[in-house]
Amino acid sequence: MPARRQHLARNNEVLTGLSQMTPTAARALGAAVSENANTMYWTTYVATVTVANGATTGKEAAIGMPTHFHPVAMAIHCTVAATNACSLTDVGDDADTDSYCDGIVTNDLTSTGFKGIVGCNGVRGNGDITGGVQVATTTADEVEIVVSADPGATGVTVRLTFFGIQAA
Repeated sequence: MPARRQHLARNNEVLTGLSQMTPTAARALGAAVSENANTMYWTTYVATVTVANGATTGKEAAIGMPTHFHPVAMAIHCTVAATNACSLTDVGDDADTDSYCDGIVTNDLTSTGFKGIVGCNGVRGNGDITGGVQVATTTADEVEIVVSADPGATGVTVRLTFFGIQAA
């Protein structure tokens, strides 16, 4: 493997390790993390959401998105393909169905597989911060999605992997 590729592979391993580091792991490495101090670390959260035949919205079966999580980007993977043409347009929660990602333009969900990575541009992501404050959700909730049309007989299921900052 060329030196440049080896360097990039090592960087990727380090970033992956850091993204999964919890406060407990940080303490084990000697980091100054106190139970009485604010902490932040990179992490991922995976949500699997199904939109049923005849519907255009769907949400996780149980509360999953953790409190104090600020999503930065999201990978989209279709695991059950729609029989009708539709695309993923918004991702959010019960109170605001586009609070994580607003106005997504994805490939048609009539085939399974990886559909891309998008930045989280909703009000709970890196969206409009004209007011100067970006608020991570303080109450855990189910992830809810919106698709552009009825997915048809099979419905459609997507796995969303959020990459973001967890605060405590």
